[in-house]
Amino acid sequence: MIELAIFDHDMTIVDSSYAIQACFNYVARSAGLPEATHERVMEYIATPLVAFCEGVLGEYRPEWIKLYRSVMEQYERELIRPYPDTVSTLVKLRERGVKLAVVSNRERPSLALEHSGLAPYFDLIVGAEEPFGKVAYKPAPDMIALTLAHFGVEAANAVYVGDADIDIMTALNADVRGIGITTANFTREDFGKLGAWAVIGSLSEMIGIAASE
Repeated sequence: MIELAIFDHDMTIVDSSYAIQACFNYVARSAGLPEATHERVMEYIATPLVAFCEGVLGEYRPEWIKLYRSVMEQYERELIRPYPDTVSTLVKLRERGVKLAVVSNRERPSLALEHSGLAPYFDLIVGAEEPFGKVAYKPAPDMIALTLAHFGVEAANAVYVGDADIDIMTALNADVRGIGITTANFTREDFGKLGAWAVIGSLSEMIGIAASE
């Protein structure tokens, strides 16, 4: 039985790729580098920041992080959008009595969720610095463990949904069922090799999974 559905944020419940592209292109313009296409950005979504910079901008400079963060809130407010089936899926899961949470490596994911209008749909929003203070980043299981404890739900009755390898690794480390969603770079085959419990192509498939439990 699924009592608790936990979701990653970026590229899982929202398409943040255009905001990421805008932020990196701001850095590119500041550094006198060519701007990146959306296709190029998508090739490196969910990769570590250094590898992302090297792949998209051709190199990595530590000072670029400050530049990126200086415009991040502006572009996220303007460009992050929920996937078309995000809200309807969350509503239907809640109607089935499923508790809903977000677990993200963002320090304060609630801000982005407020911008996108999704914050009210979740019972708990957990990041590396909220609401429990500093917590180890994924793939450490700490954020999921704290989420389970908050709701008093056993790991066997929870799932974690994410778009990348780190999400499935986190689920496995926390002993919850990991569900891969193919909205970014990882395929069904990739998630299968990683040990995902299930793989979905869109969030709406979560309704059927919850109903079958």
